[in-house]
Amino acid sequence: MIDRIKYLWARHRLVVIAFLSVLVIIGYFAIKTFSAMIYWQDPAHKNQDIEPWMTPRYVSLSYRLPPEILGPVLFLEKGAPPRRISIGKIAAENNLTIEELQARIDEAAAAWWAELARKKP
Repeated sequence: MIDRIKYLWARHRLVVIAFLSVLVIIGYFAIKTFSAMIYWQDPAHKNQDIEPWMTPRYVSLSYRLPPEILGPVLFLEKGAPPRRISIGKIAAENNLTIEELQARIDEAAAAWWAELARKKP
């Protein structure tokens, strides 16, 4: 086995480096995927009360709402380039409190889940 690795390293160094690079990249994305899966499967992270530090993406994942449902609730324009903005900043820009924004999100989530329940046979 060691002789084969030495042979490959001596004759095909570039291929070995490329292969190892691909393995590292695959490993990185596998770890990232599994850690996100474990995080979002924890019931403590589902339907959390919103806090000013949260981003729209975090809220979307927590409430399991698609962007086209959550966007209008958070006053985000459809088709606009993505912005890194917090829920606290969105509330301040629209003269709302976090509690009022929470109520809007809860309404949208309830409507979305009710619609999904009606569509199921």
